[in-house]
Amino acid sequence: MTRLSSTSRAALPFICLGIALVLCGWTFFRSEQYRAESDLRFGQTYEIQWRTTQIRERLARIHGDLRLARATGTREARLGREIFLLEANIAQLLKLEYAREFLRPRDIELLEGLQTIAQTSLRPVLDDGAQIELALSRMPDLEQRMFEVSGTAVAHAETLNTALHIAASASRNRFLFASALALAALGYTIIHYRNVLVRRRDQQMRSFSTLYVHMTRSRVTALRLFLDYQDEASVRHPEMLSAAKEAVQQLETITLGLNSIAYADDDTPREPLSAVLAALMADKISKPAVLADDHAGAVSVPSMQVRLLIDELLQNAEAAVKDSPNAHVAILARLTKASMSRKPKLSLEVVDNGPGMTSEVLKKAANPFFSTKAGSHTGLGLTGCAQMVAALKGKISIASQPGKGTSVKVVLPIQSG
Repeated sequence: MTRLSSTSRAALPFICLGIALVLCGWTFFRSEQYRAESDLRFGQTYEIQWRTTQIRERLARIHGDLRLARATGTREARLGREIFLLEANIAQLLKLEYAREFLRPRDIELLEGLQTIAQTSLRPVLDDGAQIELALSRMPDLEQRMFEVSGTAVAHAETLNTALHIAASASRNRFLFASALALAALGYTIIHYRNVLVRRRDQQMRSFSTLYVHMTRSRVTALRLFLDYQDEASVRHPEMLSAAKEAVQQLETITLGLNSIAYADDDTPREPLSAVLAALMADKISKPAVLADDHAGAVSVPSMQVRLLIDELLQNAEAAVKDSPNAHVAILARLTKASMSRKPKLSLEVVDNGPGMTSEVLKKAANPFFSTKAGSHTGLGLTGCAQMVAALKGKISIASQPGKGTSVKVVLPIQSG
């Protein structure tokens, strides 16, 4: 069940990304459909409006020709052409499949009546001039009919265009939302797997630390016991005895540090930072400056891990300033201010006025086994410090400039309660 749950969690980012991409594609497809439908509707609207306009123009010309014919007593040849085009436009408008989508049933009835009147009242004028008066009497009715029909077409077109614009805008907004969702899912996937890689690397470091501690602790203890029973008179090379004992001490320090990394999540003894610093300073021959306010000194910290961490940073700083006539090493401790979204944190900083590091060296400073010195000091190293800080759910940063010294800053969360 645990394995299935872990597999599901691992697949969740890809599922979210897939859903977002499908949604993005679907909204794009729907947006294209709306665009095509809008183009079609615009074309149909234009056709309806153009037909109704043509009919109104034909009626106006016919009306003028009928008046001229009554006044002159002669009928122009174009009168017949205009009546023919009028009937053709009405018939074509009524035959449009989508005409009833744009016109009301009453408008269809008006058009059909207009067609009938044109056939019964206008066409006879072409054969019998006596029908001109009858035709003129029907013209106001015909023009009123077309005025009502064209008004409906224009109003319906405006409403339809507005609705189509709203639908197209809504579709574009959905597409933009889906695109943003896809980008968010992609960002979540990248962050998720970045965190997975960080956790995996951290777990590998802890597994290595656990294995190393398990394999070396008893052997280092046995070696220490053996050397404790030796004195300068019993060994062939007395000058090597002190070096061997120092090497064993360093191995024990490394083992203790790796053990702290391996079990950083377990319950460990906690003490106020001031007590940890006081115990650390008691063992130091050189006394670095300690600048810690009362609030920071009262913070409860994992005593063993923090002591090893600060001790390692101090040894690095002391090694950096050992040839400096005005050597200065300091420990700074303070609480960061709390904000609305973040709790206050403990900031520990070890600074020195040594030669500093170039940008190239600074980039490699936290790499495993990298060192700029070949002295006798062998401790956790910055790699081990970084791993321990990560195990404590903190952050470490290094600032250094050639000729201006180095500052290593560690920010740790404060445990509530």
